[in-house]
Amino acid sequence: MILLGACTSGDGPAASAKGEKRVRHTAPLPRAQLKKLLLSRIDLSGDLKEEYRQVWPTTTSGKSLKASKPECQPLADAIRPWSADRAGARASRRFVKTPEDFVSVVLVSYPSVKDASAVMSKLRSSPAACTSPFRAGETSKDSDPYQGVKRKAAPKEGDEALSYYLRVISYAKDRHESPELFVHVRVGNLVVTFSRYGSYRPGDNTIPPNLIKAQVDKIETT
Repeated sequence: MILLGACTSGDGPAASAKGEKRVRHTAPLPRAQLKKLLLSRIDLSGDLKEEYRQVWPTTTSGKSLKASKPECQPLADAIRPWSADRAGARASRRFVKTPEDFVSVVLVSYPSVKDASAVMSKLRSSPAACTSPFRAGETSKDSDPYQGVKRKAAPKEGDEALSYYLRVISYAKDRHESPELFVHVRVGNLVVTFSRYGSYRPGDNTIPPNLIKAQVDKIETT
């Protein structure tokens, strides 16, 4: 059975430190503003700055991916979150340990909180319907095979959060399973997606919780 982890943060923004300003984003934002909301290396401190010595600019380009099964389409959309229904402006950055081990962060603005919530809702319900392997790519000839989703506990950040491994099958001779980790956090009408592809072993394939918290805090205080 294929499962998806989901969590709505407990007290949300109200649980922040006393007196700290919290921003409620409800209207579409332009790309220039989204870029200001993204973490930069100067925002990192302590272990994070030591762990991620490089922060690379990235582009949100590429066509939307088509899933071989309609019920799996939300999972394919989440690979390139800017291609989801009604996605607006977007910005992204990559936090790099090595060229093969990095965390990508993509921030997408939606027309309304309702639209952003709908994206999260589709992601939450899709795995229950997508119960068998599927393929996703720009074309049927250029597609990757996926086994589905493995549940993971979601962080208690933002208004709601989802976390899961998307289980892609390698093209290597041994056809090993490569667990790609995704974390989606909604803050008002914004959805921030964290993804990591740096390890074939699920136990090693993690995104530091303090990196997620730092990014969400910057969105909520800027």
